Amino acid sequence: MKLDALKESIIKHREAGRVLEGLSEILAFYELEQEGFVGFQFREELNPTGLLLTAEGGKATGIAIHIPKNILNFEWDLVVNMLMHEMMHVEQRMRKNPITNKEEREWQAYYEMIVHNCYPKVPPLKDFYVKQFAHKAMGYYLRMGEGSDLQQKYKSEYNHLTRILETLNTMEEKEQNEISWKDFEKIEIRIGTILTVEDFPEVRKPAYQLTIDFGGLGIKKSSAQITALYTKEELIGQQIMAVVNFPKKQIATFMSECLVMGVYGKNEDVILLHPGKKVENGSKVG
Repeated sequence: MKLDALKESIIKHREAGRVLEGLSEILAFYELEQEGFVGFQFREELNPTGLLLTAEGGKATGIAIHIPKNILNFEWDLVVNMLMHEMMHVEQRMRKNPITNKEEREWQAYYEMIVHNCYPKVPPLKDFYVKQFAHKAMGYYLRMGEGSDLQQKYKSEYNHLTRILETLNTMEEKEQNEISWKDFEKIEIRIGTILTVEDFPEVRKPAYQLTIDFGGLGIKKSSAQITALYTKEELIGQQIMAVVNFPKKQIATFMSECLVMGVYGKNEDVILLHPGKKVENGSKVG
């Protein structure tokens, strides 16, 4: 059976309320069955949005996996990985030399949800779940005891997990810093000519009060901390770039209506941005 056909079959099972039949097909497709597994049993749904499975029993009676009745309503990849997690517990406890340490069992099962070394057919999780289960795995690793033999046994895997988390965090930070083209289009950067420049003694950091002609957009005022590199006289008549669609901002006794743009140079002094050639006031930068 191909994956698409399996998913269609599971949908039919879910709509007909045949949850156990659907789960059996998933186990067979991903080769998750384990000796000693005696079937599924329903558990009370603790949280409609939470997915909790437990493996209960032992060698004498076999092990059943307790599931919520709404298990097939959750994301496909999550359900498969959760089933794999519990099947690993079945195998760990039914083997000839069972793993008796809970921290080791959980560490192995959560780590496998990230790397899929034992069950390569199981689909990878979304990054959100990778981070969630990686942190759970690391929690069990830390509970093994600082510097214990058990920790040393899984030291390389722990380091591997640490690198995975570092990579995901770096990617997440990069995505948070990225903007779309639509985001950029919202910023109205226009060319204007400075008409007047006045001192602004009321502010803590030295600044000028500017009036700027933006052509059809009218005259706008701005407070600019550019006193270190520019005199009032040399600024008059210069064309500059400014963001003109920020909300007005009250600065001391002055209402600033646009943000003059510049580059931070040595000592954080601002160097103004200019068009390479003289252009019409109000021209849009893009």
